[in-house]
Amino acid sequence: MLVMFFSLAQVFREKHRLQEKKDRFRKRVGLGIDFTQNFGAPYDCWWCRIGRALGSKNPKQLQILQTQLVGAGFREEWHIGAYFFIKFMLIFLAFFLGFVSWVFNGTSPLLMIALPLVTMFIPERVLVRQGEKRLEKINNQLPDYIDMITICMNAGLSYLVAIRRVTKELQNLSPEICFEFEYLVEQIQIGVPRVEALEQFAYRNPTRDIQNLVQVLVQNEKLGSSISEALTNFSRSMYQDRENLMEEKAAKTSAKMAIVILPFMLFPYVVLLLGEKLVMLGRGF
Repeated sequence: MLVMFFSLAQVFREKHRLQEKKDRFRKRVGLGIDFTQNFGAPYDCWWCRIGRALGSKNPKQLQILQTQLVGAGFREEWHIGAYFFIKFMLIFLAFFLGFVSWVFNGTSPLLMIALPLVTMFIPERVLVRQGEKRLEKINNQLPDYIDMITICMNAGLSYLVAIRRVTKELQNLSPEICFEFEYLVEQIQIGVPRVEALEQFAYRNPTRDIQNLVQVLVQNEKLGSSISEALTNFSRSMYQDRENLMEEKAAKTSAKMAIVILPFMLFPYVVLLLGEKLVMLGRGF
């Protein structure tokens, strides 16, 4: 009787394990479909195709441009075509304005060459600046985000579930960093190895704090140590580094203020020093 009971239990356990495997597979397939629809949908706008056809075909230049676009938050394939289309439309508009100014206002025809040349560099500078502002926001939001993940993990949630929960809570306050971590979780859940997903996360956000965080997580993944403890130590080191940076800036403030205040203090001192001599010299005449 006991043997039959253990045999039935083993059969039901195997069926339950098989059912769980099927459920996980269905979930991963569903996540993969959602991931493709949300992040990998092909572009179908006609002006993006025009821009892609007019743009550079050099793989190195396209790689540099894609890095800049990803850094600015534009990750879709059609963003490259959109960038080239906007760039060439601005150059054409600058040439047209120079031509109109030459015909109707009699300005120099060199303006038709100078304006497009200047306009050629504007989209790239705007893209780089936007990427810098976005990375700065992510850098400023990272300590609070890591602290909330640590709190959720200490409360009993797993690593990925904690990221999901914090992303849901901070979606409206910190959309930039929430999108990046949500993208990381999606990659892991559709089957991308964690180390590879973390390396792509660091590639998309090339800041010093993100690089250090990814290094800590990769090392934790290889060694199998506690993620909560590693994140806590990393958060403390981040706060310490920022405190040291603030102290350094505060120490430099006095020297910078002296440069600004010195001319205002020097003028009254010169007046007091030379005023009497100037008055005596005036009376002598």
